[in-house]
Amino acid sequence: MSKFHTTVSRRDFMKGLGLAGAGLGAVAALAPAFRDMDELTASSAQFKHPWYVKEREYDNPTVEIDWNVFQRWDRTTKVLGSTLPLTATNSAHGALHPEIKQYIDLKTNGRDIDYMKEKFPTYKGPSLRDYSVANASSASDKLPSPNFVGATTGVTIPTPESRGLAKWNGTPEENLQTITNAFKFFGATRVRVMEITDKSRKLFYKNTTSGMPYNFKDVEAPEEIAKTEYVIPNKAKYLILYSCLEATDYVRQAPAPTYSGYCHGHKVQANVHYFLGSMGFMHIEAGGFTPASGVGSFAGATEHSRSAMVGTSYSHGNLFRWMGRVVTDMPLAPTRPIEAGIERFCVDCMTCAHGCPYESMPLGEKRWDHENPEEEKVKNYLPGYKGWRLYNFRCPRCKSCHGQCVFNGGDEALIHSIVRNTQAVTPLFNGFFADMHDIFGFGTRNPDEWWKHDVPTFQFDPTYLY
Repeated sequence: MSKFHTTVSRRDFMKGLGLAGAGLGAVAALAPAFRDMDELTASSAQFKHPWYVKEREYDNPTVEIDWNVFQRWDRTTKVLGSTLPLTATNSAHGALHPEIKQYIDLKTNGRDIDYMKEKFPTYKGPSLRDYSVANASSASDKLPSPNFVGATTGVTIPTPESRGLAKWNGTPEENLQTITNAFKFFGATRVRVMEITDKSRKLFYKNTTSGMPYNFKDVEAPEEIAKTEYVIPNKAKYLILYSCLEATDYVRQAPAPTYSGYCHGHKVQANVHYFLGSMGFMHIEAGGFTPASGVGSFAGATEHSRSAMVGTSYSHGNLFRWMGRVVTDMPLAPTRPIEAGIERFCVDCMTCAHGCPYESMPLGEKRWDHENPEEEKVKNYLPGYKGWRLYNFRCPRCKSCHGQCVFNGGDEALIHSIVRNTQAVTPLFNGFFADMHDIFGFGTRNPDEWWKHDVPTFQFDPTYLY
């Protein structure tokens, strides 16, 4: 782990909070009401949130939704003749709008590298070893992936019957603990469950970009009917979300390749499908027809945040990279949406927006429409929720926002627990905490420095593994 030195003393930090020299009564009046150290450092383990994290009602995340407007996404929707959303990730989109072309050209001309050179004058750009480790980290993505029904080419999953055993039969609570332990054993960090209701079903895409629909029907098994439809059985009532971490240290060098999270997630995906099938349950691969950040908010893994496209966790910030989703008929106890003060913190913070090399992060308040006039004009977004929306015309997916989130801090020191506890109770110190994030070295770092210190095995700092 990198040992970052700052000239800001603990006393200066407490001065920033306005607490240095204050009597115990003054401190008690300002600080959250911690009754004991157990509350302050309460484990944020799988089903025990810290005291300051509230669990909300099902289908009621912190992002405001107009259910009369919010509907299943029709993937055939066109913007300027192309599939919604238009992004700066496709060179063909540059011919459709001048703003997109401008930012595609910036990416092509090395804006990522120039940004890091501006921030770190000694940085000369990526070397051969940088390219090699980045490309090697994506190697397992070349392996076969599960199809819609969860089958993987070359893999035969034994059924309980083939083993001479009965199908697993546990209570919803037991089953939730079972998949949690198994998935974490495979390498997942968080496991959450969303029940498929009339409201949450609206998160499922209506169809593919070619128009092939995803239909819920009263059938016994999922089916992919060639060129006709994908069928999801109504009896499969639960969507499991499992998150896998990005390289917790390397991501601080962003904009930098962050393939390792996907590489790791691809392996866990294979384990998840095999396990559910072997237990005797459906395992429909839902990554292609549900939104990761939306499901994360509904299932209680993350909250909607200024990062817009990326869901933010109170325990891991923007470090959840692979957010796998699988639909199953295994009876499961759903997990609730959470409220940890993240959205409120984002109002004052804006660290990710100010640090974006492409100015593609929203700087304003949450809103029902799009902050960018050009994207609002052509409706390059999904309506129906009040939140922050990414400037897709500008964003080439450089991943800078992944490494800069203030909530990325982990549990490396007691102060991180204090910050999380405090911001959840009062927004008074949010701006100060955001400033201290960079001063204490938790923001973007010089990519060259990564090669000069010891890194944790598998690139996961142990303070994040809980």
